[in-house]
Amino acid sequence: MTATLFTGANHVCIVTRDIDRAVRAWVERYGVGPWHLWTKDDSNMSAVVDGRPESFAFRVGLCTLASGFRLELIQPLDERGPYAGSLARHEGRDHVHHLRLDVADYGDARESLVGLGLGVPLDAAFDGAPDVESTVSATYFDTMDELGFTLEIGRVPPGFAMPEPELVVSVPDTRQEAR
Repeated sequence: MTATLFTGANHVCIVTRDIDRAVRAWVERYGVGPWHLWTKDDSNMSAVVDGRPESFAFRVGLCTLASGFRLELIQPLDERGPYAGSLARHEGRDHVHHLRLDVADYGDARESLVGLGLGVPLDAAFDGAPDVESTVSATYFDTMDELGFTLEIGRVPPGFAMPEPELVVSVPDTRQEAR
């Protein structure tokens, strides 16, 4: 591989057993927010885990920092998907699960990474807002031994819009007016 495959950093994902606690910590202790939260399941996503179609559910929270880089929190809601297994391997502790890097062309990047012999632990498609017909594609690659984390790439089609969040948690404004 001679050309630069990655064009930027999109987000880092932390898997947690309690997303509400994790969001509170980011908001109250570190002043990071707002957080937008959704539930992902069979009603709004499809997934292939380790080469087999799989049904699983999780809660996800996203926070966009001023730079455009995002923080993602994921809490598994069952034992079937990749996140529950990751929590088990980390003895239930919150931990970095994956890093999503941007790519110029999703199809070419996916082909190049598969060509390196990397395993694909997750291929998923996520629905957007109700009036949007397109889906976001996300693919994880097993780069743990080489890079120390799972690598994600994604494809967001033009015109895609996220659905309305189920919950938004903002940082309270603690500034006091000057007297």
